[in-house]
Amino acid sequence: MTDTCVTASATVVTETDPLCDSTALCSTSPLHAVETAFAALSLGEAPLTLPAALLGEAAPAGADQLTLAELRDLMAAKASPLSPEARDAVWAELVHRSRTIGAVWTVAACGMALPALRKLAAGYARSFDGLTEDLDAEILTGFLDRLAVVEIGKAGIFPDLWWAARRAASHTAAAEIDFTRHTTGFVSAPPPAPVGHEDLVLARACRHGVITAEDAELIGMTRLDGKPLAEAAELLGASRNAVKIRRQRAEARLVAWIAGRRVPNQTALARSRGRA
Repeated sequence: MTDTCVTASATVVTETDPLCDSTALCSTSPLHAVETAFAALSLGEAPLTLPAALLGEAAPAGADQLTLAELRDLMAAKASPLSPEARDAVWAELVHRSRTIGAVWTVAACGMALPALRKLAAGYARSFDGLTEDLDAEILTGFLDRLAVVEIGKAGIFPDLWWAARRAASHTAAAEIDFTRHTTGFVSAPPPAPVGHEDLVLARACRHGVITAEDAELIGMTRLDGKPLAEAAELLGASRNAVKIRRQRAEARLVAWIAGRRVPNQTALARSRGRA
């Protein structure tokens, strides 16, 4: 993998850890390489910091700068005192520095996201038959691709980045299932109802045209991850009521498909409407 974040990670790790050589690094997960590099950047003799003022009223009393490790602990805590506005301020600064300064701050952004990315990877690894290092690499690539283009003037910067990583995980896991079936010559009938990780069920439904990719993202966002409809509506640029109706219709089609009933192909319908 040659993405900026991982390349920079390798450079930092090999320069700061005499016990780590390139062979050992290549045999580990990209997420592990990022964590090692992040530790070197945030816990070394001259750790990277961000202004405590970004946290607003949640800033520790008397603090002028906070190390990235301190910030990450605050943001990842279950009872975090940080408001959504403070989180956006931190992520806006991270994205800005990644784009203007480069590799070191790109690694920093990856490291700040690592607790969420690792949790995401662990969830998909349970249903993934390939190398987990490949899954981790695709998750990181999805995050990095979005990091380069995410809008920092809008609310929900990190959820936007996380969803890009999740889409990459879902596509990778679904592709691995298809590859395994084709290369092993497996021809027995599939189970009567879709099984496996919830995101894989949604991915299969998309491939069969039962629901659209946007419908799958909405269901995953609000049902699997517990995101409020109002927040999902804001991210999708629609009203809460419109999003609620859209989810109800998509879920009705999904339930019918899982139960074995025929449902209209939404992809074909969308294309026909576009031609009309």
